[in-house]
Amino acid sequence: MGERGEEESFSVADTSASGTLPVSVSTAGGSRTCRKDVTVKFHLMKAQVVAHAYPRHHTLDEVKEHIACKFQVKSKFLLLRQAGAEVPGHRRLEELCVSEYNVCDLELLLSDAAREENVQLNLKLYYRNLTLPDIITVRIPGEDGKPTRDVVVEIENQVITKPFVGGYINKQNNIEYHHAFTQTGPPADRLARAGTKYSRDTQTVCERTTITTIPRTQAVQHSGLAVAERKVPDGLCRAALPYETAQELERRQDLVGKVILIQRNFRRLLWQRLIKKSAAEWRDLQKQQQENEAGAQSSKANAHNKTAVARAYPKTNEEFDALFAQIHCWKENEMKLIREKYSGAPKIAEMNILLDKEIQLLNGVERQRRAIRREQLEEVVERQLVKISEPKRWVGYNNRVIEMETPQTQRARFLLLYYRRLKMALPPSAGGNPQEHVALLDELSDVIVQENHPATGELEGLLQRERQLLLCHLTVEDLSVLRKRQLTLLADIIRTDPEKAREKPATKLCRKCKKLRPTHAFTVHTRQRSADVCGQCTSLLGSTVDIAVYRSILRAIRRDERKRGSLASYAFIIQENDIKHIVENIWHGHSVISNDTDRADLKLPRWNVAQDWSPWNCICLTEQETRAHLKLERLDRFYQPSVLKEIQSKHALARSVFGQLREIDQEFTESGDWWQVGLDEKLV
Repeated sequence: MGERGEEESFSVADTSASGTLPVSVSTAGGSRTCRKDVTVKFHLMKAQVVAHAYPRHHTLDEVKEHIACKFQVKSKFLLLRQAGAEVPGHRRLEELCVSEYNVCDLELLLSDAAREENVQLNLKLYYRNLTLPDIITVRIPGEDGKPTRDVVVEIENQVITKPFVGGYINKQNNIEYHHAFTQTGPPADRLARAGTKYSRDTQTVCERTTITTIPRTQAVQHSGLAVAERKVPDGLCRAALPYETAQELERRQDLVGKVILIQRNFRRLLWQRLIKKSAAEWRDLQKQQQENEAGAQSSKANAHNKTAVARAYPKTNEEFDALFAQIHCWKENEMKLIREKYSGAPKIAEMNILLDKEIQLLNGVERQRRAIRREQLEEVVERQLVKISEPKRWVGYNNRVIEMETPQTQRARFLLLYYRRLKMALPPSAGGNPQEHVALLDELSDVIVQENHPATGELEGLLQRERQLLLCHLTVEDLSVLRKRQLTLLADIIRTDPEKAREKPATKLCRKCKKLRPTHAFTVHTRQRSADVCGQCTSLLGSTVDIAVYRSILRAIRRDERKRGSLASYAFIIQENDIKHIVENIWHGHSVISNDTDRADLKLPRWNVAQDWSPWNCICLTEQETRAHLKLERLDRFYQPSVLKEIQSKHALARSVFGQLREIDQEFTESGDWWQVGLDEKLV
């Protein structure tokens, strides 16, 4: 750039990328001459802009052909728009609306046909095919009150012409490779110096042969020359073997063959190790599977034997309920057969016979039940007293069990000692010491006087009567009724809390027997709205289903929740009747996957393993299906959409049925009672 008075000019003598004439700009006294070229700015998607200079007389079709070559796409796939409207291809650049600096803004878009054929505008291809110059606008500030001027400058990048310095051709694929040549020439200071100039173009190699002699004969070291040894009369002589070429040496050494042999043997060794390792893993898996199957079969056999023994020799209420359930099922099957075979008077006669058989079975089960109760009464009382005398336990920090002694537990333990002594005491007629027996009665009388209980007066009278009867030398059989009454009253005193003895217990009227009973005598479950039938009336109704199966399902759920550390789960609030309702009414008594109806093999594991168990977060599966389900991470990948939809509907039904379970869980958690979960070893 230069200055001449009030006139300034700037010119670039070169051609543009499209082969146009030189670009020139001149300003003189505020007047501006028109440029011969028009700078077209192409606006792409994502705010990307590329620019090119074209002659003013070029049409848009020619511009489209040029820019299509740069992006390596067909021109029919390109659309040029200006101000949102498509511009016809026959119009020239000089006819379009351009700015005062001869800059035209156009939008470069792809047509619908290009989108169907997945054609894209790749900027990497554009810049790879781009040949500078680029175009910039230079703003020249004015001096001495002159206005500021903007000059459009076209930059040319003239690449160094690389000379050919040789190369080679690959015979296999006929690709020609050229030796590289630096793009940076020698520094300017070296060119300015006088003397010899060194460059790659003038490098040569001169070969020269010389002979070197040594002053005396001496031995030299060499390798690769094989010699033969032989014995001669004058001594050992070494003679060189015939000349061996490099090909013969390679053939004799056979290094490639030896490498191949080593690699083949090494691969064989790796394969042998892999096969041995895989075989050992397979044998371990087979052994583990056989152990699991044997364990499952043994557990089923033990459960079957236990069930058979329980049915033959029932002892608990649950076992007797199972017998009543079997009788009910037998009765239903017999009635079904009678309805199918008979009608009229024969049907009535068969029904009467069936009723007599049912009465005989029920009477026999009830007699056995009462006999077992009489035998277990003393053990039950002893177990209750031991439970009352134990210290209070709860789970504290870091899962540690904390025990605390209270005055009530100490009092119960103190009275339990006298209960056991009185139970084991023998009268003098049975070989006991009369003085020790009388001393025990006197000591017990002194202890009973201090208790605040309505039965203390009666117990004191019974003890005084025994003292009088001892003078008559009665036998153990004569005192058995008196001793049984004494133990009953003493156990009642131990079970009664002295602080709550004066309080009137909360009672409620039973809807069946019309009697006032304490509130703890009423059976409750999570689905009922009110408790209006006592436990005795509920047991009289009889159980029509074997609840032991659902109890085992509930124990399995609680065991799994304890292992996962989720002690505040809904599983510790829900009862056996609720599990029966979930299995029978919600999941319809079969597995979701295999439709297996064997209740003894059904489980209710978590549906989403990451969340706590609840009636709306479980699924009914068999034992084998449960083990496979608990290993899944993405449930939607293994279950079909129809199965997922069915499971979601079951969960919604369970959420509506057990709606008040959340309130019970909140009260159970906030009161701190859930810390006692897991302390009863019978539930584990």
